[in-house]
Amino acid sequence: MEERILGTYDIDPDRGCSNCVENGPELMIFEDWNIDDGSPGHYRFNYENGEGHSGTYDFFQVDTILKLMLYPDSTSFEYYGILGTTQQTDYKVVGNKIKENCDGLLKNCVWVKRD
Repeated sequence: MEERILGTYDIDPDRGCSNCVENGPELMIFEDWNIDDGSPGHYRFNYENGEGHSGTYDFFQVDTILKLMLYPDSTSFEYYGILGTTQQTDYKVVGNKIKENCDGLLKNCVWVKRD
């Protein structure tokens, strides 16, 4: 998952639940992961209202599940409350997509990787 997540992802407004575009980032960027020296990667999330946050990310293994952890170190005003916290996500990397459950097991918000 460490290598597969690298890239830029756009929200797919035609997939998932009605609140995916409203609540989720419009753009997700994951870069700079270096498995060799163990340094965390950098991420940036941009939302449709011009707000966003960025920082580093890492992975945390719970049993057989690999969780993506975000460590915001820069935010716009709207996300100021998460500055300096750890954000555990439920993202799944599947092929060239990142998915997050939005309505049970069958519906997912979907971000598609750019070419």
